[in-house]
Amino acid sequence: MKTGKVIIVGRPNAGKSTLINNLVGKKISIISPKPQTTRKIIQGLYWDKRGQIVFLDTPGIFAKTKDPVAKKISGLAEQELGRADVIVYLVDRSRSRGEEENRILGAVRAVNRPKIIAINKIDLARPNYLHEYQFLEDEFDAWVEISALKRQHLKTLLEKIFAFLPEGEPIFDPKLFEAFPALNITPEEFVAEIIREKSFFVLHQEVPYTIGVKVEEIREEADLFYIKASILTTADRYKAIIVGHRGQTIKRIGTQARKELELITNKKVFLDLEVVTDPHWYQEES
Repeated sequence: MKTGKVIIVGRPNAGKSTLINNLVGKKISIISPKPQTTRKIIQGLYWDKRGQIVFLDTPGIFAKTKDPVAKKISGLAEQELGRADVIVYLVDRSRSRGEEENRILGAVRAVNRPKIIAINKIDLARPNYLHEYQFLEDEFDAWVEISALKRQHLKTLLEKIFAFLPEGEPIFDPKLFEAFPALNITPEEFVAEIIREKSFFVLHQEVPYTIGVKVEEIREEADLFYIKASILTTADRYKAIIVGHRGQTIKRIGTQARKELELITNKKVFLDLEVVTDPHWYQEES
């Protein structure tokens, strides 16, 4: 049996959350077109007859940013690299190399661990900057070309990972994680993440990273879940955008979040959602 931690690192929007969701077979990490959607290390459990893998989905690494939230979370991936048994360096071949990529590569090079480079988005014919990354093939223990979105060659990636994992007995009882294989997220945190994901999809680029979600109450009743939550932002001008004309924008966010939560819980959900201005909310984030 093989058991170990596998960290997935890459630049913002490389596809890390999509990859971990499709590897573990359940949604545990939110996705959006907005860079730096992931704000903490998300741990997901994969298991089969070969053993167990604890996947760590990390925030993307920015080269430079002025945003206070992004500054705080940009270094999380680098801090975790040395604690992993295997490193998966995820590269988006549809984007040219730049300062962010160089920073990530430098951090990966500094750690003495088995390393796999996974070239993502092979489902996209153009643009294709694969030639800018081919010099790295000899630096890594394995090279795999995948589509995280289309689930192409993920079995090959898993085979490579298991080949480098240390031998060891399973750490977790899989039966405890059949419904939801996330290891380090409370129900409140998961619901907050779903609401934040839908906020990003509805708002697009209108509101910056100064948005968070706090779930104040989850109450399970006979036929539904009652959830009370607040979307937090740093300024009243952003609050007005999130609420929208006659409350239409916040209603769209709430409707999309409620529908997804109903699919996940297989129960009706009543979502009591409001927008709160708090200039210092991000200072409380761990």
